Amino acid sequence: MKNLLKSKNRFIYIIVTFSIFTLNILCLNTNIYAGEDLPQALKRAQYLLNGTLPTDGDFSAKAVSENNYRDAIRGFLNHGNFYDVLLRYHERILGVGLPLDYLKELQRADLDGKGLKFARLKCGSNADKGKLSCNWISGESRNKVGQCPKAWLEPVAPFWRPSATVWVCPSVAEACGSNLSKCFIEYADADVAKNAELGSSEAFDSRFTIIRSLSRQAAGIATAVAIENYPYTKILAPGVTAVDSAILHLINQAHHFDVEKIHISPELQETLKNTKLPDTRYKLIFTGDAYETAGVISTFGWLRRYEKNRTRANQLYERLLCRRFTSELPRVFPQDPGNLRTTPGCSGCHATLDPLADFFTVWGEGAAVYRPAGQAQTGSFIGQTGTGLADLSKIITQDEAFATCTVQHAWEWLVGRGFFKSEEQIRSDFTQYFIKSNYSFKELVYALATHPTFTSASRGDATVTDPLEGPPLGKVPDIGKKECKPKVSYAADIAPYISNCTICHKANTNRQSLETEADWKRIGKTAVGLLASGNMPPGQSGPPASGLIFNLKESVRCWLEQNP
Repeated sequence: MKNLLKSKNRFIYIIVTFSIFTLNILCLNTNIYAGEDLPQALKRAQYLLNGTLPTDGDFSAKAVSENNYRDAIRGFLNHGNFYDVLLRYHERILGVGLPLDYLKELQRADLDGKGLKFARLKCGSNADKGKLSCNWISGESRNKVGQCPKAWLEPVAPFWRPSATVWVCPSVAEACGSNLSKCFIEYADADVAKNAELGSSEAFDSRFTIIRSLSRQAAGIATAVAIENYPYTKILAPGVTAVDSAILHLINQAHHFDVEKIHISPELQETLKNTKLPDTRYKLIFTGDAYETAGVISTFGWLRRYEKNRTRANQLYERLLCRRFTSELPRVFPQDPGNLRTTPGCSGCHATLDPLADFFTVWGEGAAVYRPAGQAQTGSFIGQTGTGLADLSKIITQDEAFATCTVQHAWEWLVGRGFFKSEEQIRSDFTQYFIKSNYSFKELVYALATHPTFTSASRGDATVTDPLEGPPLGKVPDIGKKECKPKVSYAADIAPYISNCTICHKANTNRQSLETEADWKRIGKTAVGLLASGNMPPGQSGPPASGLIFNLKESVRCWLEQNP
């Protein structure tokens, strides 16, 4: 956590500096603001960032000038509602949800090992003035509820929502504690409990709330990092996790759930032993570097939701790097395809996907994720190797594609559409700004919400028919450059050597065609970057320094420079 605090201090200094240049860097000047519609922009921004709509007073105070509008955006980013908005945003970006069947894997067969001696509580609205009350349930007969005279009921602040009040009998308060955290709670209406949002309803059920909190723990980490103004790369930091009151309850109250089934480090258990949370928000916890952990992609929700290593790798590739694995299957699929990393029709994806999946083998698949970490296996991605998720985290966050993908997600959220091909420079400018602001997600949102595309009166939400391609991976300096010969010819220097590309990149497929001179003219710049990084063709061991791929890359580079 000390490293996080140091990063935060550096971030504060950088934000003060870069905020001064926001207008210049992203061209937010009065000349470009000629077509702005600040009232409509304010309405969109307040709804998207705070979940509320402006009043007439808000319009007259915040939409009268650019400076007032920008101050309003800053206010939205520091408002308490921004946390809830960001949590839902990250749930969509990272994925959320676990089947209720997983409750059977987590619950203990008997609550404290003593044959249900530790009775349950059932909570529901009391007929008397709608008060929420909790009563004992007999361990032998679920329909027998222990009650006491209304005059005896005592008010307590339940652990799942400290600001709420629950009325219980004295025996309940004594046995379950002043916040009821020692008891196993069920809500009277199971259907309501399954769908209730923790913190937005008095409905509460220990089982459903635990599984809901675990399922969106990855979103909780990303949200807490953004709210605390830490560099956004910390969402993949080794040893960083986040807990809310429900997860804290799970870990500290082992008699309800079988904590041993979840891989929880002793450091985390010790850290949380005396931790108290004042609300239902996720709180960042740092337990020390560990090679098998990497923030959001090592949470229970991520590992259990995406049960196979290939699925985990594929989701990482798509959600954090904005790229997708696609492949054209052969007309006749072999009965025994053998090694998918080398089989024609499969190798294009698997040569990249499988080595990436190898980083996750330390966790096991499916229900095996509950067991302690197993034997690590060397994985490779973008020409770099490692033995655990900590190494993978470093590879991902040091690649510019991670920053570009973050920009792309935030743009789609606020602008309502993806980038057009003609907006490649805008995406690049935002990416560089995001990086130079020390990966501040708040600063990125501010820049997007004050950009002419967002504030323009002609802004439109639509499906992008000519979308900008996903960011290229492995953006690294070229390892040496050959001197270009006087005249590079496509027919003589490029066409004879593109067979490694046209195996997959054919016309009328779901990949960009690279069969013609026009194709290379159109996307040759992107192809050069992918060839230089070693990301293409799939299966490369790293950026090429010599050989066929290196020569092809150099020929295309020189040809494009000579034929702009």
